[in-house]
Amino acid sequence: MTITFKVIEKVDAETISRILYIEQEAFGDGALSEYVVVPYMRYGKVYAAVDEEDNIISCAYFMRDMGDISLAYILSIATLTAYRGHDVGTALLNYAFSHIKRFGIEKIQLTVDPANFKALSVYREKLGFTVADISKDEDSAGDDRLIMTKDL
Repeated sequence: MTITFKVIEKVDAETISRILYIEQEAFGDGALSEYVVVPYMRYGKVYAAVDEEDNIISCAYFMRDMGDISLAYILSIATLTAYRGHDVGTALLNYAFSHIKRFGIEKIQLTVDPANFKALSVYREKLGFTVADISKDEDSAGDDRLIMTKDL
């Protein structure tokens, strides 16, 4: 299994469709829609892991903070079920971190559900994130999120 990484450069129907499929498979009702994915492709950075046939198997979405241009935020990372547990997402994020530094990004931030122990483990142990704060009731009452950061 050979996996490579790239920046999604073109906004076309086939790429959008593939990304939306991955989102749906990974997150079901919580999946990002084209109304979020397309602006990220145009104005943020979308990184992808691709298989031998150049099919996208994982993607991660980044946007720059307008108040602190040295900070980027990860909106989401989604990986097809068949590739989970093989460090595809971790490798994709490491690739993205190396690439995004070219734009003057010095720090990465994300939020995560405090009960998502698998994600927390990956962010802390494999990627070096630390918990910086907690955001209470972020999306609705009782929906707390940990704010995690990583210096590049």
